[in-house]
Amino acid sequence: MTTVYVVDDEADVRESLAWMLSGVGIEALLFESAVAFLEAIDAEATGVAILDINMPKMDGIELQAQLNQRGCLLSVIFLTGYATVPKAVQALQAGAMDFLEKPVNGDQLLALIQQGLELSGRRQQETLEVNQLAAKLTSLTERERELMMLVINGHTNKAIAAQLFIAQRTVEIHRKSLFDKMGVNNAAELALLLGRHQAVGANHGQTK
Repeated sequence: MTTVYVVDDEADVRESLAWMLSGVGIEALLFESAVAFLEAIDAEATGVAILDINMPKMDGIELQAQLNQRGCLLSVIFLTGYATVPKAVQALQAGAMDFLEKPVNGDQLLALIQQGLELSGRRQQETLEVNQLAAKLTSLTERERELMMLVINGHTNKAIAAQLFIAQRTVEIHRKSLFDKMGVNNAAELALLLGRHQAVGANHGQTK
């Protein structure tokens, strides 16, 4: 479901954004405070969070920090009636998509929301891939892990057998078990899977 979360202590802002979004088929969930939003949001939720920068008790910057700490998959867009350069820089450095002044341009906001929804979806897919591969790696025995590093470095079964002081037939058995658990057919696919995992994991950490 395509969801946009609007967190703003001004009722008229929340309602106007909800009206605008409903006109393009996007559901908006409205929150009058950062605290209420944090209490309601699921860490695995996807979508876009539109946050007011100046709110009582917990402002938008503090809320963004809480979301990042939870590893939230939401894309964040800031709205403010009182823009300050330091806060804008802080928000963008922490991963916000943009920092817009009120009254916001509707077309500009909708374009950002679309980008944010796509970004959040990618984060969800990346998280799923990382978790799936982590589960596969956890299923490996100590010997299979040892074998895996030798296999992706191009060692032959004979060379691995000599290095690990085991029979070549034993290497073949462990190798087949390794490939089956990792869901690959050969060493090249295994190396590609692990390389993609490292790249996705690094990118996922940067975009949170």
